Amino acid sequence: MSSPVLKALVNAELEEAEHHARSISAAVARQIGPPVDLGHGNLPAEFVAWCKQKGVASLPARPASIALFVLERGHLEIHDLARMVVEISRCHLRRGQADPTSGYPVSAALNHLAKIEAPLSWPKAKRPHFSDLPYDVQQYLSLRDKDQTRAIKRAQQEAADARKKLKEIEDKNVEAEDADRADQGNSDRGGRPDR
Repeated sequence: MSSPVLKALVNAELEEAEHHARSISAAVARQIGPPVDLGHGNLPAEFVAWCKQKGVASLPARPASIALFVLERGHLEIHDLARMVVEISRCHLRRGQADPTSGYPVSAALNHLAKIEAPLSWPKAKRPHFSDLPYDVQQYLSLRDKDQTRAIKRAQQEAADARKKLKEIEDKNVEAEDADRADQGNSDRGGRPDR
């Protein structure tokens, strides 16, 4: 069992480290601005309760803790889990702390439950890195890639239809020109058909 004096010293050191980290974050924010899209709110209550039960910190949280939380909550809808992960991220960023959700293992845990394939437009060498991106970014890129693929296919179909119509028009023009030449040839011979 640790002594109250030792606990007080550890707590004071943690508070000093937290104050120092916030000062550094504030200095950086003054230079480059705050992170974007932080929104408002708190850590998801379900995550806080889970952290208490497991005996781990919810703020700052560790990536492995968040990943285990996600895996143990696999019965929830993926969009609910992804939304909780985004809120955990925002809470950390608002406090000037590193985002523990921004890559492996949190993205891997979410992908374990609902895999998002790398876009076909990504080079094969880069595809394995797609799952390292934050899950919400993967969702966005995947949707944009599907939209782009649909737009390309639609444009290709429209181009094919236009080529087909152009070919039909050209064929009709050739037939009309052939008919005109045949009529012209008949006129030149005095209207007598060839024998």
